[in-house]
Amino acid sequence: MNTRYIKNTIFCTHIFQFKNEPLARKLLDHIQNERIEGIESNVAPNLKQNLSESKFDLFDRDHKIIQITKNYIASCIKEVLNDIQNEKFDYHIQFYESWYHICKPNSVHEVHNHANCSWCGVFYLKSGDPDSGGKTMFNSPISSNYGDFGTLHLNEEAISVTAADGKLLLFPSYLRHYQSLYVGTQDRVVVAFNSRILGKYTSKS
Repeated sequence: MNTRYIKNTIFCTHIFQFKNEPLARKLLDHIQNERIEGIESNVAPNLKQNLSESKFDLFDRDHKIIQITKNYIASCIKEVLNDIQNEKFDYHIQFYESWYHICKPNSVHEVHNHANCSWCGVFYLKSGDPDSGGKTMFNSPISSNYGDFGTLHLNEEAISVTAADGKLLLFPSYLRHYQSLYVGTQDRVVVAFNSRILGKYTSKS
């Protein structure tokens, strides 16, 4: 029997990775001169164990290396949007929130997603000891309220991304994610941010 059909793959989720180790080192040197205690942002402290978190205003600061980082990440987001949407535009990107974590041994950031923004990101400045956990884990956004042998393809395990110095990870805000347990002895330093795309313009390049 020759059965003909049309197959459509829909609702794809994109995660992008970039790399900029020199920038990560410079930003790390700046951040390590600061002192933060506990969860200074006061945002969801119950989800965060053995880590310190700055206030959510990192990219609002005037320091040169912070503004260079902000502009670099904005350029990466523009590249992502043009790739996904198959176009060539410039965008007005607002960093709605931006902060950094200093993760101690046995730190974890439990499952969550980010509200009031469209694209989020993680910039690993110092990834800590290798092979010591601390991966960024993404849960599938597709779920079912019923399970049988016809829904086995929906039961995907979380997708993991290994931290590395200078790695920039960009993902849509609806993705639920978490940091797995980090058991290394070195501190890890990670910048995170939420962005909104407020305008779209013809590119001059």
